[in-house]
Amino acid sequence: GWTRPPDLALVQDPDAIALTLGLVVKETPFLFLMTLAALGQVDARRSILVARSLGYRPATAWLKVVWPRLYRQLRLPLFAVLAFCVSVVDMALILGPTAPPTLAVQITRWAGDPDPAVRAQGAAGAVLLLALTLVAIAGWLAGERLLEACLRGWRTGGGRGGGESPLRWIAGMAAALVVGAAWLALAGLALWAVADAWRFPDPLPTAWSVRRLGEAVAGAWRPLATTLGIGAVAAAVALALVVACLEHESRRRRPVQALWLLYLPLLVPQLVFLYGVQQLLVRLGIDGSWLAVAWVHLLFVLPYVFLSLSDPWRALDERYRRSAQALGASPGRVLRRITLPLLLRPVLVALAVGFAVSVAQYLPTLFAGAGRVETLTTEAVALAAGGDRRVVAVHALLQAVLPFLGFAAALALPGWLWRRRAGMRTLLR
Repeated sequence: GWTRPPDLALVQDPDAIALTLGLVVKETPFLFLMTLAALGQVDARRSILVARSLGYRPATAWLKVVWPRLYRQLRLPLFAVLAFCVSVVDMALILGPTAPPTLAVQITRWAGDPDPAVRAQGAAGAVLLLALTLVAIAGWLAGERLLEACLRGWRTGGGRGGGESPLRWIAGMAAALVVGAAWLALAGLALWAVADAWRFPDPLPTAWSVRRLGEAVAGAWRPLATTLGIGAVAAAVALALVVACLEHESRRRRPVQALWLLYLPLLVPQLVFLYGVQQLLVRLGIDGSWLAVAWVHLLFVLPYVFLSLSDPWRALDERYRRSAQALGASPGRVLRRITLPLLLRPVLVALAVGFAVSVAQYLPTLFAGAGRVETLTTEAVALAAGGDRRVVAVHALLQAVLPFLGFAAALALPGWLWRRRAGMRTLLR
């Protein structure tokens, strides 16, 4: 039974099971990070302590006391994930069904057709995709109301809970499967990057070649440099805009108005948004340029940077700024010498988040670059349809390593910069 591989549709299956599982693995870390950020807004630790003092079991206390308030903070990230999953193209090209493809993939093909009539059909398809996304969000909201009505009696019935071991076991197994799948995927890419011969049914490569790895990295140098440049510019400009916006909010002591405009690129399918942006770039005569791609990346990087930095910025004790102003410091000096040093770690993390978002952009690069701007993401998706898995693995590994290095630098730099200031290091923790 080990003479040939089994005839199983592990990817591009007609039921899109592989695509669904891939989206789960991809979006779980994002939602986990958003959950960690939102926990500080609901004071989860003390809430659970109060519930435990009344006799509630840990899991029951979490579900009844913390989760309803935490979910309100997660609604926007959930809607962003829902809109992305409905309109995803790059993952659907690799993992999704092909006959027929997903609606987003088909619209992308129509958009690239030279026939104006077919492109108009693609525009109509983008409007349909927007309607489907709105229906999905409306269905989610309806499900919220229904679930809330069904669980209202359980939440207010006074039950302290029991038999939580199966629930914890299921949650632990689900988390282990998601994390394990992600690490196994990275391990498989690393093996393919250095494998010279890996045939069925060998569990590991039978021959290794570092020379091929070097050749593949050398071939990826140009898209790597483009990815680094566009990501650095988009993340830096987004961070500057967010810092200016939040500083203005702090000085005016009034929240920013019309935030829904900022989050619009997250809630609207990218295809719908990019159709209009592409027409604007064509009229301006800058489509297919490096600058156009960086600007379009900025549209999608900015909301994520704002989400990452807004809560830590607003949580900073206002007495630091007031004390500095009382000593005669100007608002600009307070920003440079007080606010930014105290928030150095959140600022760098927000910068790393923006860079990671830019690295992962496929459709914005495709539409704004007009096929002339090559990044690691566009190259990896294009090479995924070929037969050389070593080259694909190298591009995918580089695409994963860049955000990792960004987050590692964001976590390490504050400790290194303030290594001679013990009080500042304690405050940064």
